Amino acid sequence: MASNSITSKQILQDETLLGGYAYQIIRQQSKRIFKLRSQVLADTDPEPLHQMRVGTRRLRSALTLFSDVVEIDSQSSDRSMATNATDSLSLQGIKKLTKALGKVRDLDVMQQWFEQVASGEGGINNDLRNEEKKTIQAVLKKLEKRRQKKFSRLQKTFDGKAYKKLKSSFKQWLKHPVFSRAAQQAAPRAAAMRIVDPLTHLLQHPGWLVATHQRNGQLTPKSITLPELDQLMSEMGEQIHDLRKQIKGIRYQTEFFRGLYDITYAAQVREFRNLQTILGELQDQIVIDQFLTDELGPDWAQHLPTIQDTFKTTRLDLWQQWQPYQEKYLKLRNQSGAALVAV
Repeated sequence: MASNSITSKQILQDETLLGGYAYQIIRQQSKRIFKLRSQVLADTDPEPLHQMRVGTRRLRSALTLFSDVVEIDSQSSDRSMATNATDSLSLQGIKKLTKALGKVRDLDVMQQWFEQVASGEGGINNDLRNEEKKTIQAVLKKLEKRRQKKFSRLQKTFDGKAYKKLKSSFKQWLKHPVFSRAAQQAAPRAAAMRIVDPLTHLLQHPGWLVATHQRNGQLTPKSITLPELDQLMSEMGEQIHDLRKQIKGIRYQTEFFRGLYDITYAAQVREFRNLQTILGELQDQIVIDQFLTDELGPDWAQHLPTIQDTFKTTRLDLWQQWQPYQEKYLKLRNQSGAALVAV
């Protein structure tokens, strides 16, 4: 129910209240998304699509974070289909849009990476053999065909009723926002309370436990070889990938409140970004490996040995960059008194 003790207009005029703060975040992210549609469809530059995808992820994080503050679906005739705040129609719609954008964006990232490799960039230290260059050109052609199909589906998404309805619902809410009583909370205090639970859940994620052992009664990272790392990524890569996604969500949510706190808080936000980047580069290798396996077969390394050698070198280096962070968060987890089981 919307609050009767204070009007929506009063909430909007006071950004020290949680409702006013939430409104500005949702307004900024939603306008950014829908404004980019024409640039994405023009398809002259991959950056607008990337920015739109990031925007949808940020908006999803905001809708989740403020699910008990704003009532975007309150005027929808289909709101009975949403079983709870975190399963709202607006959140469902944004999630579907993110997925459609992601299918094209993932191919753009791979395409850009292979183009860099072919031009002598992309972190490949050795010169590619002529046979490898020919293979990469063939791979790029396959990527382009895949992208054309995915982009065609994205165009249909933009032209569909679901997208138009989603855009309309946000436009309507921004003009006539509806808030719950939680909107009247003081933003700084409410922000602190809202970040605690997501951080607690993050510390309990099983991905932190990969490649750890007991030492002096505490779990700590253990040294591993490249073959051991490859085995771990094969068996538990999904846990690492899921941890990265959770870190990304926390990063977006903490960024929303950066203006309320000091530089220490900003430093923590940057650390989440670093964690996301390291794990993201590991995930990129897995995605590229799977793509090459699909297109060239499981023996793709015989056709692209230089890339395989570079992957081996950088994979272990990335894991070693990750371990100091892992150790830090394991200590925080240990301090929480949680029961741990080493992987």
